[in-house]
Amino acid sequence: MPLPPGGETPWPPPELGPVARKLTEWSAWYSGDTNALASVYSLAGSATTPTSQRFFQSDKPLGASGPATVARTFWGAPLTPGTQRTKLHAPVAADIAELSANLLFSEMPKFTSTDSTTQKELEAFQTDGMHASLREAAETAAALGGVFLKVVWDQTLADRPWLCPVAPELAVPSWSWDRLQAVTFWTVLQQDEDVTLRLLEMHEIGSISYGLYQGTPTELGDRLPLSLYEGTAELATLYGDEGVMLTNLPWLTAAYVPNVKPNRVWRGVRCAQNLGRSDVAGIEPLMDALDEAWTSWMRDLRLAKSRIIVPNMMLETDGAGKGARADLDREVYVGLDGMIGDPNSKALVLNQFAIRVAEHQATVQALFDQIVSSAGYSVQSFGGKGDVAAVTATEVQARKEQSLTTRGQKILYWRPALQQLFQALLGIDREVFGNRSNPEAGIDVVFPASVQPSMQEMAQTLSLLATAEAMSIFLRVQTLHPTWTKAEVQVEVDRILAERPDKAPVAVPPTPKPVSPQQ
Repeated sequence: MPLPPGGETPWPPPELGPVARKLTEWSAWYSGDTNALASVYSLAGSATTPTSQRFFQSDKPLGASGPATVARTFWGAPLTPGTQRTKLHAPVAADIAELSANLLFSEMPKFTSTDSTTQKELEAFQTDGMHASLREAAETAAALGGVFLKVVWDQTLADRPWLCPVAPELAVPSWSWDRLQAVTFWTVLQQDEDVTLRLLEMHEIGSISYGLYQGTPTELGDRLPLSLYEGTAELATLYGDEGVMLTNLPWLTAAYVPNVKPNRVWRGVRCAQNLGRSDVAGIEPLMDALDEAWTSWMRDLRLAKSRIIVPNMMLETDGAGKGARADLDREVYVGLDGMIGDPNSKALVLNQFAIRVAEHQATVQALFDQIVSSAGYSVQSFGGKGDVAAVTATEVQARKEQSLTTRGQKILYWRPALQQLFQALLGIDREVFGNRSNPEAGIDVVFPASVQPSMQEMAQTLSLLATAEAMSIFLRVQTLHPTWTKAEVQVEVDRILAERPDKAPVAVPPTPKPVSPQQ
């Protein structure tokens, strides 16, 4: 599959329009940018958003179907001329995405292989940098429905390849049934008013192709030699102006990880039906209502500020044409007849309005609980009430059961993607860096338990198993230290046996003689 020919080829492809519009909406909620939310949901907002920041220059806001659609959303309501925007945003979408990433990658997964050489190379890839990249990718996937990961390398920066996350709005995938067949990543290198310079990077099985295009914001334009642009000249040096790099691998050097399936939004869109769905898919109206409730609460605070109505007789004039003022620190005033009890009195009037705290708090909490539950998580995962007292791992697991179930579903999509990506990492490590590895060897990915028992609970469990003679010393040490290699476990077992005092052998009691019937 070659790169696009350029010319008047629309870019991004028009068939991805529905995907781009939904990704723009999810991105606005995830970023928490109130201007982006107003732009997405309002008719007037599109005029204030530069076309260069939209996926398609001709994109219209989601509310463009009519004023009635806009009026149904809090963020779509137009701003009254002459007033200042006072709408507040509760970043619940970002909190959900962050929680999802923490549940999946609070600890680094364990990559193992039966081949000893491959195992050694796998351990070299399990670094803090790799851990951070996986966690970043998981947060993006939760917010935008999925994420792409590609194998990258630079021999001047590192002695091994690594994984780089790519947001889904910057990728054009190609599918064979439900499997990723190829993917083209694109980056805007330079953009003026009418000229856009793009770099396309297509990953296929066995090769990676690069293409430099100079066109318009909506078209690819002419394909240029890679050597003509400073940022791509190094690619031309390595792979020529055609920009084709042969990987000699039977796997893609990129993978797509869906957040969760099935896809409820793009079932009928052929090019997007294999994409995942965001954690906030379908609950955008609830998040809109939550922001409205927060704004109403803060509006009550503003309106409930103490106000003092001062009669004219208490004002001190500054002279003709200079206005008048009231000295609010003055403590003594001369009383006037009819000031007390007279509806037309000229006394100071103090106004203090009530703040509907209980009503707003109950509304906000109910909306938040429903949003979190609809996203697939337990409210306790966000530090809800009842988490103050010390509890056991079993109790924590019971309280966060919905969150742990969602985590298990996502692992089903992450494990095969990571297996393929680490095979590609080992392959590039061998082909480009010359390291000894066997990417054809099987790779197993083990995610650690999300709820770890306390040391006391673990000690009690292992003690009971040892007393029952139901687990060997090796397995007990391995259970206590699940991240250790077999060699490390064996060293600890040898230490334990060496520290044990010698014990006398247990005498086996003699077998009793049978008693004859005559006795």
